Amino acid sequence: MMSRRFGSLLLVCLLLLGVCVSALAAGEMQQGSMYVNTANGKALRFRSSKSTSADNVLTEIPYGTKVYVLDWDSTWARIRYNSAVGYVVKKHLSIARPDSYEVVQAERAEQEAIKEQEKAVKTANSKLDHSKLKKVDTYDVTVRTGVEDLAASLYAKADLTSEVLVAYEEGTRLEVTAKNKDWALVYHGGTERTGYMLLEDLEEDLVEDEILEDD
Repeated sequence: MMSRRFGSLLLVCLLLLGVCVSALAAGEMQQGSMYVNTANGKALRFRSSKSTSADNVLTEIPYGTKVYVLDWDSTWARIRYNSAVGYVVKKHLSIARPDSYEVVQAERAEQEAIKEQEKAVKTANSKLDHSKLKKVDTYDVTVRTGVEDLAASLYAKADLTSEVLVAYEEGTRLEVTAKNKDWALVYHGGTERTGYMLLEDLEEDLVEDEILEDD
């Protein structure tokens, strides 16, 4: 019996939550505490009327401040702030407390850096040879990145935008089984892994030839 009551109560709670979410999505009137969440981290203008006129600004509410919403329409929210009642643009309010603007800026900068990196990769990828790799007599190579502690990527396809399977450290020994102008199909005996690498990250191993010459 207890479990049935609990189940019914849970169902009611879920239904009420759904109604609240639907109301928020539809922009219907909603009451309760919300937070100033401007896109630029600046303070939000608190106005005496539903107008963006310069002469109706009562004060400015700092980013992240909690306010109490009395009601709203499609554009404006009527709120209570420091015992005063006035209006703010509704889109600058959020139900959840926003992160500090420094955190928001850092996240945005990270996203922008990722986008720039992806753009650079696509640009570099477009300049590479994507013709079919031709089989060659297997020969040994060594990973040479040219920079200490830098690793070279092994890709699932001969394409810089494909999945990176693993990163090989400087000095890793591999075998080349096929190649074109820019790419090599390599095999790593230590892990029995096969994938594609840029030829510029590989140096043909000539140790055996040098030993023969010395003899």
